[in-house]
Amino acid sequence: MLDRVVDPAEGIYTMVPAPYRDPEASVELIDRVGDEQGVVGVVFVTPGAEPPLGNRRYDVIYETAEAAGLPVVFHGGGASIDYFHLRGYEKFIETHTLGFMLNNAAQLTSLVVQGVPEKFPDLEVVFQESGVFWIATMMHRLDAEYLKRQSEAPLLRHRPSHYLRGFHYGTQPMEQPEDPAHLAALFDMIGGADRLLYASDYPHWDYDPPSVITKQPFLSDAEQAEILGGNAEAVFGI
Repeated sequence: MLDRVVDPAEGIYTMVPAPYRDPEASVELIDRVGDEQGVVGVVFVTPGAEPPLGNRRYDVIYETAEAAGLPVVFHGGGASIDYFHLRGYEKFIETHTLGFMLNNAAQLTSLVVQGVPEKFPDLEVVFQESGVFWIATMMHRLDAEYLKRQSEAPLLRHRPSHYLRGFHYGTQPMEQPEDPAHLAALFDMIGGADRLLYASDYPHWDYDPPSVITKQPFLSDAEQAEILGGNAEAVFGI
């Protein structure tokens, strides 16, 4: 990637793909290339991570990324009907609806409950490729559980929703409710337009063009500019 693809002068960057099953190898890779001009983050693929990514065995990766000033990005996956973790679904639409969202939700839950945002307060966290409506669901579901069992999340100093409002989220594939007011309410619930990073996923069949942002009547020009680029520039230090 660094030799043949990455070119910051042309606006082309990459992230370190963390081999998180081997935390020491992940640290070595970040140490080796994390200061390259074209490297702007560390990416984790969320399906198949056992133990889940809030487990203390991964702390050394987060510590290294934080020290390097690199955000960590959690990329959803696991939506293939052939490899979905529950057998018996008959149509791709079923597993594609669930896979990205379920795997991101599983890792986000572990990350928050195990106190990763408290242990590494300067670490930027991004979740991508699950749309946006799941975020509010997880905020309220986690809060409801936390208020009943706070002793099981002793590192947390705030409700889980507080930490989720500090994360950033890729927009793709963004849901398109019939009433834009529902999307506007969702944006407000998760902390506003500055929490969101436009993602296209082009050239996949379900990619989002920039118009998914520019056509939203409730977003100001400034908010559209934040989502389409400004937020990413800030998060990734571009």
